[in-house]
Amino acid sequence: MKTIVRLKANLPSLFNAAKSRFACRPPSRVFKDGADRVEIWDADDFDPWDRLNWSTVRVIRYRQEKPNGSVVEAYWLTNFSMNQVGAPTLFRMAKSRWEVENQGFNDAKNRSGMAHIPHLHANSLLLHWLLIILALTIERLYRLRHLHRGRHHPCTSIEFLRLLRLLCLLQPQPTPVEAPRFPGLHAPA
Repeated sequence: MKTIVRLKANLPSLFNAAKSRFACRPPSRVFKDGADRVEIWDADDFDPWDRLNWSTVRVIRYRQEKPNGSVVEAYWLTNFSMNQVGAPTLFRMAKSRWEVENQGFNDAKNRSGMAHIPHLHANSLLLHWLLIILALTIERLYRLRHLHRGRHHPCTSIEFLRLLRLLCLLQPQPTPVEAPRFPGLHAPA
């Protein structure tokens, strides 16, 4: 399985080796990403740690300078070879992680109020987050695919909520209770 993982101080030997190697050399690649200037350092010959079953580890460092002067810098490790994925593509793949976080987790927190996880058991946490992600995926697919069809304007979240309330789909409707029916038995006359 191919992987791209943020490299931080949690792997101190690899992180320090990458920092010291990239500090004394110019970037491997410089390019524009929109209005941003991006410098990338790329090396694929770092040693894996004991429990990692890779022959080598590829590490990239990027330095992204925004038009306002702010700078974003990060290190990433991967098992994609340089022949499989170029440095600019790897940079964009790494940056796409933030899109998932911003569009998914921030959406869950800000639009759906899912900031608190009620259980502390590992399986409960996993199940809880999988259900949340499933619900968010279904909701997003509905909003992207269904709400844009036809000539009507797409509903905002609050319009959609009000429509559901109007249709009484948010509150369960009481169902009439019927007496159980058993074939061959008749009520006494």
